[in-house]
Amino acid sequence: MEVDTHKYLIIGAGVSGLSVIKYFISRNKNFRIIDTRELPPSATEIKSLVPSKCISFGVFKQDWIEWADSIILSPGISPHIPELKSVESESCEIIGDIELFAREATKPYIAITGSNGKSTVTMLVAAILASQSINAKACANIGEPALSVIDDDVDMFVLELSSFQLETCWSLSPYASVVLNISDDHLDRHTSLDEYAKIKTTIYANSVNKVTPRDPRTKRFIADYDNEITFGLDEPSENNFGVIQDGSTKWLVQGNKKIINTSELPLLGDAGELNVLAALALTRSMIKDESKAIEAIKSFHGLAHRCQLVAQEQNVQWIDDSKGTNIGATVAAIKSIPRPIILIIGGIYKGGSLDELATAIQDRVIQVLAFGQDKQVFVDALNQHTKVDQLHNLSECVDAAYSIAEPGQAVLFSPACASFDMFANYIERGLAFQSEVNKKMQVDCGS
Repeated sequence: MEVDTHKYLIIGAGVSGLSVIKYFISRNKNFRIIDTRELPPSATEIKSLVPSKCISFGVFKQDWIEWADSIILSPGISPHIPELKSVESESCEIIGDIELFAREATKPYIAITGSNGKSTVTMLVAAILASQSINAKACANIGEPALSVIDDDVDMFVLELSSFQLETCWSLSPYASVVLNISDDHLDRHTSLDEYAKIKTTIYANSVNKVTPRDPRTKRFIADYDNEITFGLDEPSENNFGVIQDGSTKWLVQGNKKIINTSELPLLGDAGELNVLAALALTRSMIKDESKAIEAIKSFHGLAHRCQLVAQEQNVQWIDDSKGTNIGATVAAIKSIPRPIILIIGGIYKGGSLDELATAIQDRVIQVLAFGQDKQVFVDALNQHTKVDQLHNLSECVDAAYSIAEPGQAVLFSPACASFDMFANYIERGLAFQSEVNKKMQVDCGS
């Protein structure tokens, strides 16, 4: 195989950077890799795969920027960093791993983005497709990087895509795509909510089937498309997806066709209903056996750390929503729980509408327990709407919640923040919450 003379520079030696390296090696590409960290996460494996002369860890070599014909940015690195200011001509492109995937993919794929719920919908879509004997693989922002599985023997890919991934991608041609919702998130990187929304909605540009939400808070950012399929919590028209009330029973429907009784959904509340409706809209043309699709939905209990019921003792529910890393996610979690709530919140605040959060807590949250780097933000924003206490760490929050909670209530851990002040990621944070809850349960049981 001849070596490609095109020169690629990979910036970022994390999981996605490693996937690009392996992809380039399999295709005999000419590349180098840079990471400003002395010991990035994938350093050992990269050093075993790549000649040392093609690696720069700890030093950002500007002459390598000038050397490159294409720069492949890891999603966590902004294309607007000062080091890339010199690369503003047409002679060098700045792209991400998803752009490479889009250029090379030979199998169809569904593309899913949104501020909240995208992991849940991605996995639910994969489960529905599996129920139809379609071999589908969820990847990209969930599971394995897209380039790591591009050559796998599958029928279809289901891509969860973040704004960071979409920001450096313009060749996506999905079989179906959706922007689930848009709320304030990552405004520490994107210049404004409008800019963030503009990036998200690029997912529709070359999509065959466009699935759009009817919620006006998101729809205002999305153009009207010919033959789009919409979903929402209201009664739908024609072949769109929505909700109807039939006496005391509520149904998810397509047009006037009943699909599933909402009481049979394991996913909770409005957010759960919207996630199922979006998944149905994305897969509608591939569902040949509706009964099997419905069974897949009934058996889908969501993802770890996303409104996950950890324990229930003395009719108090303990719910782990550590994946709620922004205001919109926490608001959705609050709305999904039909009980009085003690809310544990805090970490690194990423921006977002505190007024929206204040509105959400008024009717349902009886007390807020705030901890972490930016706890004062929540004290100042919420103390006029409910009782707010400041605590030092998550363990103290669980202790306080345990002493407060009464039968019929729920303790919701939905931080609305990034985890990096105290934890490596939301997973470690969620596991810490679960561990603290389990300790309390064991002590109470005398074990």
